[in-house]
Amino acid sequence: MFNRAVVGTVNATAGGWGNLGGGLTQTIMPLLYKLWHNGFGLSLGLSWRLAILFPPVVYIFLAAWIFTCSQDTTTGKFDVAILGKTKKAGPMTYLRCLADYRVFLMIFQYSACFGCELVMNNTLATHFEDYFGVDVVAAGLLATAFGGMNLFARSLGGILSDWMNARWKMQGRLWAHFISLFGQAVFLFGFGSVTSEMGWGPALVVLIIFSIFVNMAEGTSYGIVPYMIPDELAVVSAMVGAGGTLGAVIATWSFYKYVEDDLLPFKLHAAYVMFWALTCFLMRWDHMGSMFSQGSEEEVKTSSDKSPPAVTAVSMASPTETVGTDSI
Repeated sequence: MFNRAVVGTVNATAGGWGNLGGGLTQTIMPLLYKLWHNGFGLSLGLSWRLAILFPPVVYIFLAAWIFTCSQDTTTGKFDVAILGKTKKAGPMTYLRCLADYRVFLMIFQYSACFGCELVMNNTLATHFEDYFGVDVVAAGLLATAFGGMNLFARSLGGILSDWMNARWKMQGRLWAHFISLFGQAVFLFGFGSVTSEMGWGPALVVLIIFSIFVNMAEGTSYGIVPYMIPDELAVVSAMVGAGGTLGAVIATWSFYKYVEDDLLPFKLHAAYVMFWALTCFLMRWDHMGSMFSQGSEEEVKTSSDKSPPAVTAVSMASPTETVGTDSI
């Protein structure tokens, strides 16, 4: 629903600050465990179980707050007519979107970046504790450095995507996406090359750079999504988002669960990311071009006019125009 000149930045910032919780978890949960185990002298098992009660309490509070204190849209309860449609998306809508090879590629490209972030949130603290011999709380703090990059790095990807779009249209967005995925693969491989003899210091430095590229790739992904099938934006957005979770499952079972080496899983995962980064070269639209060509200016404008009627006032506003809630 946002101005297309800033849609990458807006999507990236909202998503990045949401993902920031994945980093804070690495610090909060060990501290809660320490509180119960050391502060109250409870057993290890009971201390962890009590710590894990904290998220459900937060969820219940937020669910009640959202249900009673918010509304779906500026006009009230969500209605599919807001999107200019007469009925909700059905199974065939999802199949039609999946049949678009660019949507299929974006699903797996997102599996390479957001899926990687989910895996890192699950493995980094253990890696620092077991491989580098760091205390559990300190390991959580080091792992937080990865998720903490969401504070700005995903927005950075969206900003880069919007800036390159302003200069080179979709060609720029695709190059921004490729560069982010490529950098992620390189530094993920680098993280997997830091041995215990080198210490956790170099690992942390490489991890931070790697995390910046991961989050940038997530931002550049959703800088492209609104353009893919404008009439089915919600469906495409949902399918790409689900691809991130799928990527975590694929990587966990393929690289981490059965590979006993401490560093090899990261290198194998880097190869997975690199493979999907290279598929950016295959993405092409007749009216918007590819990484090596641009669509005509007139055709791009025609395509952008496909936004649903209810959101046209927002999505097609000029970059300098302020859009009020009445327009939305």
